[in-house]
Amino acid sequence: MQALFTLTSSESKRLLGKAVAAMPEVQHAKDNGYLVVGRGSTNAFILEELLKSKMDKERYVAGQVIKGVFCVLPAGLRTKPVTLHKGEVLNVEPGAVIDKLTPGDVLIKGANAVDPFGNVGVVMAGPGGGTMGQFYMALKAQGVMTIYPVGLEKLIPSVEEAARYGGKLLLGRTIGCRVGMALVADGRIVTEIEAIEILFDLKAIHYASGGWGGAEGSVTLIVDGEEGDVNRCLDFIEGIKGEPPLPAVKGPCKGCGAPCSFDGKEAEELPAYLR
Repeated sequence: MQALFTLTSSESKRLLGKAVAAMPEVQHAKDNGYLVVGRGSTNAFILEELLKSKMDKERYVAGQVIKGVFCVLPAGLRTKPVTLHKGEVLNVEPGAVIDKLTPGDVLIKGANAVDPFGNVGVVMAGPGGGTMGQFYMALKAQGVMTIYPVGLEKLIPSVEEAARYGGKLLLGRTIGCRVGMALVADGRIVTEIEAIEILFDLKAIHYASGGWGGAEGSVTLIVDGEEGDVNRCLDFIEGIKGEPPLPAVKGPCKGCGAPCSFDGKEAEELPAYLR
């Protein structure tokens, strides 16, 4: 039996949140070791599913794409990233546990791009490369798994090609923040396709993308399998339909300090779409 449905960006994030939280590797790390959940809007949905509590998901970000530009949320407006150890939330920054992580522990990292070849792209604006600069090489050396939940709305033709471009010192002009991109070819990727497999053991096909009137950034999927499994999946999807979009939270551009074309501008100097 085949069935078709469309997910808005927020609905996809809720699906990814439920699927990643249900992964045996994630549950094992949470209950028996360290589970580090980096910032990111999708990761905030994962945290809600793991902790069974609501949070201000729009504040669980650092870099973000809002109001049509790359932007950085000021540190004072961000929610502190969450690190769990044997089921307990630790009052530490993730960097404080890097040297304690071992195989079996898990880092969940947000992503900005994914391609058909299994590559992930992570955009970086900070001088040290943000979480990627802090964690990636250290965790590779230690053999710690990194999971990259990323919606198919972020599908691009080639992350490898994209990562050859950009960089704060190479970009001559931007509308928004200057960034570079890290190419990750060996991460555990979870898109809507993997999420459907994790939760329902069904094959999912990315069938179409896009929409308008609130469906911008949406993806349409077809699932194929036994009738009972497909109906169970569609019942679940109906339960997450209507997930509201996250509100945009943006700090003042004046004094932000990010490498951005709007840095230092007063509110009245900004274009209308950013006010």
